[in-house]
Amino acid sequence: MVATVEQLAALVRGRLVGDGSVSIRSARPVGEAGPGDITFIENERYAKMLRTSPASAAIVGPHFKTPAREPNLPVIEVEDPMAAFLAVRSHLGSAEKPRWSGVHPQAWVAPTAVIGKDVAIYPFAYVGDEAVICDGATLYPGVVVGDRCHVGKDTVIHPNAVLYRDVSLGDRVEVHAGTVLGGDGFGYRMVDGRHVKIPQTGRVEVGNDVEIGANCTVDRATFEATRIGEGSKIDNLVMIGHNNQIGRHNLLCGQVGIAGSCKTGDYVVMAGQAGIKDGTEIGDRAVVGAQAGVHRSVPAEQQVLGSPAIPLREQRRVFQMIARLPEMNRQLRELTAQVALLTAGLASEPNPDQDPTGF
Repeated sequence: MVATVEQLAALVRGRLVGDGSVSIRSARPVGEAGPGDITFIENERYAKMLRTSPASAAIVGPHFKTPAREPNLPVIEVEDPMAAFLAVRSHLGSAEKPRWSGVHPQAWVAPTAVIGKDVAIYPFAYVGDEAVICDGATLYPGVVVGDRCHVGKDTVIHPNAVLYRDVSLGDRVEVHAGTVLGGDGFGYRMVDGRHVKIPQTGRVEVGNDVEIGANCTVDRATFEATRIGEGSKIDNLVMIGHNNQIGRHNLLCGQVGIAGSCKTGDYVVMAGQAGIKDGTEIGDRAVVGAQAGVHRSVPAEQQVLGSPAIPLREQRRVFQMIARLPEMNRQLRELTAQVALLTAGLASEPNPDQDPTGF
């Protein structure tokens, strides 16, 4: 699709500055944009890139004042350049292949399953007994939806993802390839010198608008439910143990590991490779830094870092001290040598109270 800058400005309800008749074929980031493309600048730090970019137009913020490559480069001023750019990119690519819907004959759907309208169930997908697939849901090839699962409206499950029995997904959930929801939790008891498995009889409940990345695992609860709150976004390779209660709008970055029976508040952020001890509570809007090892509960609004994790301000002081260790070690060696010399000198001096004859 081709549109003029003026048409795109109307689409995003932006203020046009410059020639609105310039034709735009596609939307690309500033580092990749060329003639016929529109790009965007969300931060003044990238203004230099725009000055040298061959792009034909740009979307900028309302306070963008750095001069562009040339005065006549048309720009669209908006409050949120990123959102406007995504809208333009979607508009220019709207001629994409329409979504297929139907149940492919090579998929297997149990006779007791309930299938909604406008679903897409691709070849080699499996839908178990009493499962419910709501309107507009998409199951890509190799997806397994176990018995009594519920897949909400407009939910997308990518290839080879697995939902064990009794997993419930809300509306507009997206589950990426290779993820497993509802596997058994890691629960054992020692009986007569052997690890005996505790039956994992619970379920997994995922709220609306949740996105779960590739190759993640969310274990079912021992008795009730492991829950992921509405709007939470989970990166690739994240492990969520049994009985966890993940709050609303959490951000869990890659390789985060949360042991069993933990609870997080709303708007919690966990950076990459953070590890959370079982039974820990993380308060609302807390931030857990990368590679942090959290062994005790974190109050709301607090930022923690390090292993064991401590408040960010304290950890920064620790890092500063670690950076000074080589110098401190050098100083300690010098002081040790000086003390040794002083001690040797004192030992060699004669004692005025001692008789030189030895008596």
